[in-house]
Amino acid sequence: MVKYVFIFILMFGLGIRTFAQENDFDLGIQAYNEGDYESAFLLFDNWLRENPRDPEGYWYLGQVYEQFDGMSDFLALENYNQALALNPEMTPVYLHRGRLYLRLKRFEEAEADFKTYRRLPKGETTRIIYKTSGTDSGVSSIFTDQSENPSQILYLLSLSKAGQGQVETAISLLDSAIYYSPLESDFYAEKGKLLMDEKQDQAALIALEKALQINPDHYLAKQRVLSIRQGGDREKLEELTKAISTDPENPLPWKIRGYYKFSKSDFKGALTDFSEAISLHPEDAENWFYRAKTYAKLKNWIKAEQDFTEAMFLTEQEPELLLGRGQARYYQNKTELALADFIQLISIDPSNASGYYHRGITLHRLNRASEACNDLTKAVQLGMENIGEVKQKICN
Repeated sequence: MVKYVFIFILMFGLGIRTFAQENDFDLGIQAYNEGDYESAFLLFDNWLRENPRDPEGYWYLGQVYEQFDGMSDFLALENYNQALALNPEMTPVYLHRGRLYLRLKRFEEAEADFKTYRRLPKGETTRIIYKTSGTDSGVSSIFTDQSENPSQILYLLSLSKAGQGQVETAISLLDSAIYYSPLESDFYAEKGKLLMDEKQDQAALIALEKALQINPDHYLAKQRVLSIRQGGDREKLEELTKAISTDPENPLPWKIRGYYKFSKSDFKGALTDFSEAISLHPEDAENWFYRAKTYAKLKNWIKAEQDFTEAMFLTEQEPELLLGRGQARYYQNKTELALADFIQLISIDPSNASGYYHRGITLHRLNRASEACNDLTKAVQLGMENIGEVKQKICN
């Protein structure tokens, strides 16, 4: 009898342990979705200690690592590799690892992952995938594993080809992406950049102006048009550097050189230049605004929020300032404050599709499903057609 009681206790204990493990995994996903990456890390790490052969655990832990600074990208890569070693058919991991390879400038490996992602079946579970806009004003595009529209993966393949120096192929892939999604401003902005690199300035201007026609706030397209009209990037950088060395107390060349570095993804260099411009002319709201955008690129949401707020003290509450600060607050899980910014944005600019979209996803996080659905519907009506599929899934 004692033996049977012992077996029962052992089985009961194992049941409790399994239940706790499942809670760690589910709570990890919940923490990640709420932007609490530190808690998500601890939960997934604990889950994997008890379940070292769970590929989904490594996939989620990799996504958490991507939210941190320093060497975290390489730790994310290590976890994606482990997930695929355990399950080579885990389709979405190839997309995440491919985008990470792009960031690490490992372009051939990125291309291979994107091709594998296209080839493998996507399964039944729908996962929402967010793409950051070239305007640096939050999310510009979302799609799912099951989306029949191939434009986003064609765009990523074009970036891989461009990184390998295969510019003609990259442009051809962008043209294909544009065919499937003709209202995606980032596609035209990237095509303009490639044409600039090929010294085809007039063709580049056509593509960049199309990007601005679709999205007048597209920061990179604006700067690239300015660069073409002012004589080209390299010459402009040299001119600005000389201007700074001649008159280091003049804030303007610091600010303009910051624009240039930002457009080339040199965010640390841009941060230095914008900070110097602020120290020389702290009353210039643009200096604070662009430094805020730079901090956002570096995922320093606290500093980004502070600089967006400072810019608001110095100028009118522009829609782009409210959008940027709201996004910074959203990523800090300051959901109510983010909602207040998006509400004010819409009151100032009631035709701003991005405002409705961001208010919608914030309301969704606050479990206000009906209001969220109304805002996402309005965003689609105002031109964000690329969120239609996801809107339908969220609303249903």
